[in-house]
Amino acid sequence: MYLFLNLGTKNIIRTLRIFLLLLQSLNSNTMKKLIACLFFGIIAYTAYAQNETHTYRDLPYQATSEEQRMLPTWYEHVRSTTPPPGPVTAISEFQPMSGVMVAYPGRFGVPMSLLREISQIAQLKVLVYPASDSNTVKSLLTSNGANMANVKYWVINHDSYWTRDYGPWFILDGNDQISVVDFTYNRPSRPYDDAAMIQVANKMQVNRYEMPLVHTGGNYMVNGYGTAASTDLVEEENNNLSTADIQTLVSNYLGIDDYMLFPDPQGEYIAHVDCWGKFLGVDKVLIAQVSTTNSNYNKYEEIANTFANSFSPWGNRYQVFRIYMPSTGSKATPYTNSLILNDHVFVPITGSQWDNDAIATYEQAMPGYTIVPVMQSNMTPWLNTDALHCRTHELADVGMLYIRHYPVLGSQSASSPIEITAEIKALSGQSFVCDSLLIYFRINNGNWQNTQLDLVSGDQFRGQLNVQPGDEVDYYLFAKDQSGRRECHPYIGAADPHHFSVAPLGIQSSIDEKVAAYPNPCTNWLVLQHAQGKLSTIRVTDIYGRIILEESCLDDRTYLNTAHWTPGVYMVTITDQAGRTCTKKIIKK
Repeated sequence: MYLFLNLGTKNIIRTLRIFLLLLQSLNSNTMKKLIACLFFGIIAYTAYAQNETHTYRDLPYQATSEEQRMLPTWYEHVRSTTPPPGPVTAISEFQPMSGVMVAYPGRFGVPMSLLREISQIAQLKVLVYPASDSNTVKSLLTSNGANMANVKYWVINHDSYWTRDYGPWFILDGNDQISVVDFTYNRPSRPYDDAAMIQVANKMQVNRYEMPLVHTGGNYMVNGYGTAASTDLVEEENNNLSTADIQTLVSNYLGIDDYMLFPDPQGEYIAHVDCWGKFLGVDKVLIAQVSTTNSNYNKYEEIANTFANSFSPWGNRYQVFRIYMPSTGSKATPYTNSLILNDHVFVPITGSQWDNDAIATYEQAMPGYTIVPVMQSNMTPWLNTDALHCRTHELADVGMLYIRHYPVLGSQSASSPIEITAEIKALSGQSFVCDSLLIYFRINNGNWQNTQLDLVSGDQFRGQLNVQPGDEVDYYLFAKDQSGRRECHPYIGAADPHHFSVAPLGIQSSIDEKVAAYPNPCTNWLVLQHAQGKLSTIRVTDIYGRIILEESCLDDRTYLNTAHWTPGVYMVTITDQAGRTCTKKIIKK
C-alpha cells in the first residue's frame, strides 16, 4: 500500500486500470475479493488525495539515512534539456531582485520578523500546499505586521522550507531574457522539492533549463561576471563526471568560465559554501575566520589566501573580508549565511558576543547598504550549518535594468580623456528615459558631476571623463527606463563607487602590483610594502574624501598606526620614488 500512496493520483488511476484487467482474468474468488478490496481502498485514497492536507514532515537538513544510501548513484537520475541560447550570464544575488521566495510546509523556517522586513521592501512569495494553507499564512503574517500588499501565495507542493537548496538559479540568456536553470536536487527522497522549480518558472513566466548535474543551491555562489564557487561536494555527488565535464556543464548552462572548487573547510555534513563564504560584489568576497585553535583554521586561511591572490573578472585582486564565526556551542552562527536583497543585507544573529563584530564587518565591506540583523527564533534556531540564507531565495527582477561594465581601476596613464564603456539592457522592454544614461563622477573628492553615456550601437554605450595628471577619480553609472526602474553600477552607487587615479605627467606605469597593503581589513596596524623599490609619499582619505594622514617615507616598508582610525573604508594612495602611484582600498575594523 505504501507504494500506491506514493504514486500520485494520475499514476493510481493508471494502476487501477491494470487491476481491472487483472480482475477479469482471474478465476479464484479469493483472489478476486482480495484485489477488489485493494481496488476500493485505492479508490478511497484517490478521493482523499483530491482534498489532501499538507502534514509537516520534520525533515533533517542533512540527507536522511535513506538518501545517503541513494546519493552515490543519484547522478543516474539527472534530467537534461538543451542548454540555454548563449551567451549566458549567471545572475548574482546582489543584482536587481523583485523579491524573496520562502516556503511554508506546515511552518516557516525563518522568524516572522524577517518576513515582515522583506515585505516592506519587496515582494514576498510564499510556497503553500494545499491552497488552504494560504489562510494560515495570511493570519500569521498579518498579525506580525507584514505588508500584505507585497505578499503573494504560490500553490506549489514541496517537502521542506530550504528554498535555497532546491530553488532556481537565474541567468540572462542569449535572447536577453531572464531564465531559470534547474538541477537534480541532492535530496533523493524529497521529490516535491525537486519538482517545485518547474512551477516556479511557470509562475514567473520564464524559460527553464535542466542542467544534468546533481547539485544544491547552498553550495553555489556567483559574482555575475562568470565566476562561481562551490565545495568539491559537487564532484563527489557526480562521480561519473570528471572535473572538466562539470566545468563544461556550468559553462554551457550558467556561463561560468571560472568555477572555483574548494575542499570544505568547515568539515561538517553539509559541505555548503554559504556556511563559510559569500560573494558581496564582483570583486568582494567574505570568508569566515575561526580561532587559531580550531583544527580547521589553516583550511579557512588557505581559501582566504587563494582569493586574495586571485584576480577578479574586473582585473583587480579580490578584496577579501573576514568575519569571525563561532563554530561550536548553542550560538554557533555562519554569519556568511546572509541574504542580500537589493540595498539590504539580512544577517543571522543569535545573541552571541560576536554578533556586533559581524554586523560591523558587513557595514565596512558594503558601505551604503542597510544591514539588518535577524535574531533567530526559538522554533527554528540558526545552526552553524543552516541559517538565514539556506531558508530563503531571492527572485530576479525579470524586467531589470541590466548594466554590465568593466570599471576603470588602479592607476591610469596621464592621457585625457578616460573612456568609459558599458552594456545596458532594459529587460522590461521599455525605452530609456531621455538623457538618463549618465556617468556620475567626482575628481579629487570634489562635488559630484555627471556626463552623458552615448549610444554606440545596439546595447553598447560610451562616455568620456576629462581628467588631469595626478587626479583621483570616483565614478558610477546610472540608468533609468520608462518602467520606472533606476539602477547604478556598482549597484549601491555613490556610497561605494569605482575609483582610479591618473599618473603624473611622464609616468605611464602603475605600481599597483608592486605594492602590498596588509592586513586588510586591519585593526591596529597597516603595513605598506614595495616589492621592487622604495615608497615616497602616502596619503590616506576616508570615504568622504577627508585627508586622514599625509606623510613621506624613504623605505621599502612602512607601518601605519590605524588604532585611532574610525572603523570604515579608507583610500590609501601611495607614490614611489619613481613617481608612480597606486590607490588601495582599506577596511578598518
